Amino acid sequence: MIIRKAQKNDAGYVAKTVLSALDMDTSELEWVKESCIDPESMYSWNKSLIAEEDGKPIGCIISYSGDEYQKLREYTWSRLWKGVDPASIRQSAIETYPGEYYLDSLAIEPEYRGNGLGKRLMEAAIEHGRKLGYDKFSLLVAVEKPRLKEYYASLGFEGANDVNFFGHRYKRMLKR
Repeated sequence: MIIRKAQKNDAGYVAKTVLSALDMDTSELEWVKESCIDPESMYSWNKSLIAEEDGKPIGCIISYSGDEYQKLREYTWSRLWKGVDPASIRQSAIETYPGEYYLDSLAIEPEYRGNGLGKRLMEAAIEHGRKLGYDKFSLLVAVEKPRLKEYYASLGFEGANDVNFFGHRYKRMLKR
């Protein structure tokens, strides 16, 4: 098993990661895949790491600088969710802030869960953030997923504030 930077041809798998992280149906990828091909999108392949075994993707994490978040989000959401008012984008909950490196979306193929792969992907994303000069990392976890919150806590993340996002409650978690 290796962890590598995603390539443009991984955009479909990155799209699957986005939908999986949002607990959405992954069988209809095309509407998200366009965003994952776009290098300016927050969900782009160029912000992703892929775990691969025998040439097959088995997990992915999307991460990026909180310094870019507002710009990335307005750009991405206005294209991905066409018809969304840019003013409402700017007023919705904030996932990450300047000075943080954000772990946006993580997904592991079901048959590979429970073997430390998620931890390895998170560590690789954090290491990438450290190389970029960040020492503070953030993520969101759904309030209705307490086991996942405990998992992130075991990796050194601590609970910060609660946010409402896309109609769901999340706990923002930080690691230094």
